[in-house]
Amino acid sequence: MSYTTISIKDKTKKELKNLQLRYNTKSMDELVKMLITEVKKKKIDDFSEEFQRKLREKNLTLEDIVKSGEKIRGEVLKNEKNRKA
Repeated sequence: MSYTTISIKDKTKKELKNLQLRYNTKSMDELVKMLITEVKKKKIDDFSEEFQRKLREKNLTLEDIVKSGEKIRGEVLKNEKNRKA
């Protein structure tokens, strides 16, 4: 296992230490991994909310999207079969 050192300001280090206590992590590495995971989850949640908002704006449902995808895949397969024939 390899390690690296990063430079951060004292104020940031203090904030990280406070977070480490709050979340009861055993190491700074564990805290940083947890924070990275939380940021990724937030990004997915934000994307999902935006996607749902756009669906509502267009009066679509997820079922509409799935049906449209099925239709498109069917057309692609049909075209591919015709091209090979």
